[in-house]
Amino acid sequence: MKIKPIFPRFPNAILAAAACILMLAGWAAASDPPSMFRSDEYVVYKMGVEDTPSTMARDFLGAAELGWRIEEANTPKDLRPGQYVVIPLKANNKAGILYNGVQQVPILCYHRFGADGDSPLSIPGDIFEQQMSYLKENGFTVITPEQLSEFLEYRAPLPKKSVLITVDDGYSSFFSVAFPILKKYGFSATIFVYVNYIGVSSKALSWDQLRTLKAEGVTIGSHTIMHSDLSKQGQGESDQAYLKRLEHEIVDSKKKIDARLEQDTLYFAYPFGRANDKAMAVTQKAGYKLAMTVHHGSNPFYANAFALQRDQVLQRDLISFQTHLKTFQAMPLR
Repeated sequence: MKIKPIFPRFPNAILAAAACILMLAGWAAASDPPSMFRSDEYVVYKMGVEDTPSTMARDFLGAAELGWRIEEANTPKDLRPGQYVVIPLKANNKAGILYNGVQQVPILCYHRFGADGDSPLSIPGDIFEQQMSYLKENGFTVITPEQLSEFLEYRAPLPKKSVLITVDDGYSSFFSVAFPILKKYGFSATIFVYVNYIGVSSKALSWDQLRTLKAEGVTIGSHTIMHSDLSKQGQGESDQAYLKRLEHEIVDSKKKIDARLEQDTLYFAYPFGRANDKAMAVTQKAGYKLAMTVHHGSNPFYANAFALQRDQVLQRDLISFQTHLKTFQAMPLR
């Protein structure tokens, strides 16, 4: 008896194992193979004409945004109608550990956008669009800080090429220049604002603009009250006064943003990207989940959640931009 193969090619070990299960069940010899096999850990599903990774993730995993799990479990050539695909039902490899290294998450840090002389802190709109286009065309997934927090807490995996986009200070050029570009590519971002700057002039974001951005999916975090350096005591500042300043900048900024935006502000960026143990301790006690420096580098699952590394995007060429996108650290783990 000639057996009709259900899987002419196996894109990975998971699909091969699933094929074996089907064959052992006697289904491989059937003239009309089943459209789906389900176990506790996987679904093997024959794609229909209208199926996409997002729709399958919605139907089988409960969230369309988890389509990346299906994409990473199959090869691109197998993600088309009539092909059998593997849908992992459980979150695997939450730490991003492979035999030859570990996953890392780069965090990009911007400030202003548009034509602003030669300031390295200002990225022209056309350059920013080139950078976002590069991310899209090269398969990067822009994640939220909540997703990063789940990864660092070993609760959920991330797409292999994940990146977090952050913007410091609260300049209105984010609203007028960067945000439309982000929307064009289906990306979002996290803005860290310092309270005393909000609404001071046309160059600063207003509370109404922040509410609009929040409604559009932008995460709003704290960057203190006055943007003072938290990493050291000021000249002539006593220990008591220094601690009081830390609490004012870190704790009170959270309270003010919470009240104005009706939210629980969970993410913090240290002014100038600098912090010490005291500042980190106050930040953690205040109820934040993540806090960010501007120390160069990406973040593995074991990174300190209150001293996350970020790369400031200061250069305007794509080659320099690519150096900020390290998503894997090779190391022998066998």
